[in-house]
Amino acid sequence: MFVVLESYQDGVYTITLNRPEKKNAMDYELLKDLYEALRRAQEEKAPFVVIRGSGKAFCSGGDIIAFKDAEDTEALIDAEAGILHESIKTIRTMNAIVIAAIEGVMVGAGIGLALACDLSIATRNTVMNMGYRRIGLTPDGGGSFFLARMVGAKRFNEFYLFSRNITMEEAKDLGLVNFICEDEEFEEKLNATITSLRALPMETIGNFKDLVNRSLYSGLETHLDKERFYVAELGGKPLFKERIEGFLKKK
Repeated sequence: MFVVLESYQDGVYTITLNRPEKKNAMDYELLKDLYEALRRAQEEKAPFVVIRGSGKAFCSGGDIIAFKDAEDTEALIDAEAGILHESIKTIRTMNAIVIAAIEGVMVGAGIGLALACDLSIATRNTVMNMGYRRIGLTPDGGGSFFLARMVGAKRFNEFYLFSRNITMEEAKDLGLVNFICEDEEFEEKLNATITSLRALPMETIGNFKDLVNRSLYSGLETHLDKERFYVAELGGKPLFKERIEGFLKKK
């Protein structure tokens, strides 16, 4: 089974995370294929890129079972964070409007992936949770970069330290998603949004994103390197495996 699906039709390059049995949790294979799909979308010069998940779930974050079973967890997390961060940088610099189509769950690194996109559409019942502190990790995937800049330090601290669920109504009020809709309206809303965007000139997009990056996201690459260092270092400690075991017992 392909863990990332790709299609390109009518100027829309759709990238679908495809581990539905895991709620599209990120393992190294999925992250590698996601990055390669984004590079192919760049090569095709697709004006629109949609990132979504299969099985009515966007992404449940890192695959903690893979972390638990790994012989060298630090090396695994370092490798996964490294390739994920290449995808985050690609999303921010590619000459395309990148849309996160969010259903079901948006957890951990799935938050960073969604927030890196230019626009987000979510179903009303989607649950967002940073998740990292529950297993004793710091954020990666740009989670501590995008979210902190979007909501401010106090609210970011709250989301990380208490690891509480965030509803889509709250996420929209905070500017974390653009549009929310009912499950049955999701595809129609996604298609209507792309149709509206097509009506405007596309030649501005590369410059527009460069201005946004310079204004809001200066220092992204350096910050991603620091996220990668911390999350891998913590993942290499024996206590991390204990945290995972305790977390899995509670589920």
